[in-house]
Parts: sequence; structure tokens; C-alpha cells
Amino acid sequence: MRFPRAVPDVDPDRPQPLSWDEYQTFLSPRWEALLASNPNERKVQEFLELHPCFLPGATASVGRGGHHGPSFEAVIRQPPLQGLGPTRVPDFMWVRRDTGAICPICIEIESPSKSWFNKGSRTPTAELTQAIDQLTEWKVWFNSPENRLIFGKTYAPQYADRPIEPQFVLIFGRDSEFRASSSKHENPDYMRLKRDHMSRSNEHFFTYDQLRPSREGADYATITRTAVGWTLHSIPPTFSTGARMRELSGVVGDPSAAVSRTDLIGSDRRAYLLERWRYWRAIEHSPQNHVLSFERE
Repeated sequence: MRFPRAVPDVDPDRPQPLSWDEYQTFLSPRWEALLASNPNERKVQEFLELHPCFLPGATASVGRGGHHGPSFEAVIRQPPLQGLGPTRVPDFMWVRRDTGAICPICIEIESPSKSWFNKGSRTPTAELTQAIDQLTEWKVWFNSPENRLIFGKTYAPQYADRPIEPQFVLIFGRDSEFRASSSKHENPDYMRLKRDHMSRSNEHFFTYDQLRPSREGADYATITRTAVGWTLHSIPPTFSTGARMRELSGVVGDPSAAVSRTDLIGSDRRAYLLERWRYWRAIEHSPQNHVLSFERE
């Protein structure tokens, strides 16, 4: 039996995405300016929702290797975990498809202005203790076989039979707390060493200064889980219209609001994105079997 082909658009005159180099040039000074403005957690959350390439964990930089990218080709903003209240869920979560396992990367972000350790002592601040406790709450949740089953069916339905191996990320404070020129601590080198030894099994701690935009994130979107399904929150201006869009469009409906939030693209590119979204969504929901392309348009 011959199946119809899903044909990528290779027209050289089609509206093109922003290049990664242009995007990175745009992002870096704005990230630095945001951190310098002493932002609250909400402002940081909003920035990272639009630019998830800063978030660690989409690749094997967190946890073991052998990954095949995140489910849905996207990061999930504030994903519900059944039984946990709305203030106890991760700020972000990648659901990575590692070799032989599903690897949820649960991310907690705190204000960049918060301190790791109390001035005049070597004890962690109350804010740090509370943040680490949040990671413990998620560990307890994933420890339940029932919760793991629910998680697999909700966030990785095609791989629900695989074991679930979660990782936990905390993004907290600034490197300036551990620099001799700006630290409030008598021995900042010792405090940095203590910080680096605080993470427990499957935990990964970062300061905001350690975050860098990752080129692999050029095609990753941000999505939201609702009571009725998935919605697209945002896509970066580097987002392509080939294999990434094909997979995402099969899960998420109307992308118009998200496309309207995208910076650095013109009206012709916006219209083109919507056109290709409709094309790939029709392919994904077609009753026919198609020979699918994985090319990057």
C-alpha cells in the first residue's frame, strides 16, 4: 500500500524564522537587564515562559544521557500534579524521553535577589530551606506508584509503559553572593563550596548567572495543561515549521494567541506560521497514514 506524503515546504522565498545568532544577540542583554532590575519571581517567570531556551533540562545536561528530546517539543508551565495544590506545582517542567525511561525535569524558580546563606553564619536562609522543601514535596509525590501511573498517562501517553525517573532543579539567587568583591560572607569561597554540596540525589541547583540560552531550545515552545487539554502559550521567533510543529500541532489547538506574543517576526511570518500549523494539524488528525517528513522547514 502506498501512503500519501506529507510534504515539507522548501520554497526559498517563504517567510523565514529568525536565525539563532540574531535571537541570542537579542536575548542576552535583555536577560542581563532583567536580572539587574531586581525582579520578582513573577517577572522572571514571564520572561522564561517566552524564552524557555534558558531553562536547564531539555537536554542531558540534567540527569542521565540518551535523551530524545522533550515530549510535545515544549516546556510545560506550572503543570498540575494531581493532589498538590496550585502553589505547590513546578514552575516549569520538561518531560524528557530518555532511552528506556521518562524523565520529568521539575523546575522551581525563586527570586534572583534571595540569598543562599544568612549573613554572619553558615546556615541556609529560610527562603532556601523552603525552596528545597518544595523539591522534597515533588519527590514524595513521584514516590507513589499511583501518581507515577497518572503522570505517565497525562504527560507521556505514548511512553506510559516506561519507568519514570524524575529530576529536580532549583534556580535560586545570584553568583554575586559568592564573589569576594560583592559577597556579604567572610569566606565566600567556602560558602560557594557548601552551596555546591547541598544538592541531594537527583537534585540540581543553579544560580541565575549560570543560565545561558541553549541553541537546542530554538524550536521549543511553552504550553499549558488545562482541564480540557493543552494550550500553546508561546513560541520563540526561531521556531521552525517542520517536524517540531508537526508533533506539537497534533496536541495543541489554535496557536493564534501564542503567535501574536512572538517578538521579532513580521506579519508575513505570523501568517505563514498559522498556515503551516493548519497544514500539519490536518496531517496529524487525518484518518490516512502518511509518510511523514522530519525535515526542519
